[in-house]
Amino acid sequence: MMQRRWRSTLAGSAMVALAATAFTGCSLNGGGGGDGGEQIELTLWTHEFAPLQDSMQKKWIPEFEKANPNIKIKMTSVPLAGAVSYDSKLLSTLSSGAGPDVWDMGSWNFPSFQEQGLLAPIDPAAFGYDDDTDLVGAYDPASLKELSYDDKLYGMFSEFDTLATYYNTDVFAEAGIPELPADKPVSWEEIGEIGSKLHQEEGGAVTRTGYQFGFFANFKDAQWYSQNFYTLLRQYGQDDVYVDGKPAGDTEAVRSTLQLFSDFVYKYKAYDPTFLNNWFADVPDGRAAMVSAGTWYAGAALANNPDFKFKVVPNPVVDPDNPDTYKDISYFWGWAVNSHADDAHQAAAQKFLAFILGKKGETAQADYWFNELGYLQPSTAYLESDEFAAAIEKAPYLQTFIDALSNYQVSPPQHVYDEAGAAIVAAIDAVIYDHATPEDAAAELQAALERIDG
Repeated sequence: MMQRRWRSTLAGSAMVALAATAFTGCSLNGGGGGDGGEQIELTLWTHEFAPLQDSMQKKWIPEFEKANPNIKIKMTSVPLAGAVSYDSKLLSTLSSGAGPDVWDMGSWNFPSFQEQGLLAPIDPAAFGYDDDTDLVGAYDPASLKELSYDDKLYGMFSEFDTLATYYNTDVFAEAGIPELPADKPVSWEEIGEIGSKLHQEEGGAVTRTGYQFGFFANFKDAQWYSQNFYTLLRQYGQDDVYVDGKPAGDTEAVRSTLQLFSDFVYKYKAYDPTFLNNWFADVPDGRAAMVSAGTWYAGAALANNPDFKFKVVPNPVVDPDNPDTYKDISYFWGWAVNSHADDAHQAAAQKFLAFILGKKGETAQADYWFNELGYLQPSTAYLESDEFAAAIEKAPYLQTFIDALSNYQVSPPQHVYDEAGAAIVAAIDAVIYDHATPEDAAAELQAALERIDG
């Protein structure tokens, strides 16, 4: 069965689905009663993502406050990238002993936040489980690498994802470009060549670019630099910028990765980071033709342009005839509770998470997130549910993401917002903005890693 195949291939990544129909649902009383007791204001932080803010403000917070009149939710949304990024603001405020009571964050933060003692363990009883073993057993073990420490969970899934390629079928048709194959990835070289044909200028000004990586001048987020970089690096045969514990920033694989970024900008003119300006509008509006993204992309893109016509195909690889190059990244966002909060606020935070995510065996909450935002909480109960199978059937393009679990090797990037991640960003920026050669940028990356390591 489709859902059992998903579960059996869940190895560090799981896909989410987005269906067009609205959730009709049932009573989601995941948090229990709560109509008395101490008055509590619970502070909640999320990164900026309009569908998430709408869901919280229009559905989950009002419903939770109605069921728990003694608890009020104060929600703050912080830009993911910018002068002060979401991750850096989280870390600085939590390290000071303050910060939100409950928040969502990327998988790359959980190990370091847990090591610093910033995360409260998830209370199994709040979610209807007998103990930690019962709670941990509700998920595929491969999905818990960054959330589980000493057989306890320190976070609950918000979304679990990998990457595939969306493309605007109207733009392809207008340019006379054949549709991309749905059953096998094409090479990055072919994507570059197609992107070159789709590039448009008018009076010397760019009016359309062929391809959109996840990072660009208006959105210089380390998460996307890292995800795009590691996807390529691994396809060129190197898993990380450290090999056997030693810096490996000036290698053939790193130079080839940086060369590809350079080729997309200068050789093919398939990618223009200074032209792109809106993650969820450029491809739907035809300002770009293709983008590498997760399953959450469709809903936000259609919100910008309801007439957006698209297809989804496997992410490009270095060599479509070599299965060893079929590699991609995985990542997730998860909910966490502040270990510095007092007992009452921690209990309220756990109750809120149980309300929006569901208790043991419940699937209605997970199905809402899956259908409305493309967020998957990959519990066994949901992955084996009829709701999950039905949601996938409503959106056939999601089969591409499911197949990726069998056809690609997927794992999280090792370095994102740390010093090594910043060095990766600097190397890519040097190539795409400053015309640095891949050789020079790789040499500087190696020097930066050695400084960090030394």
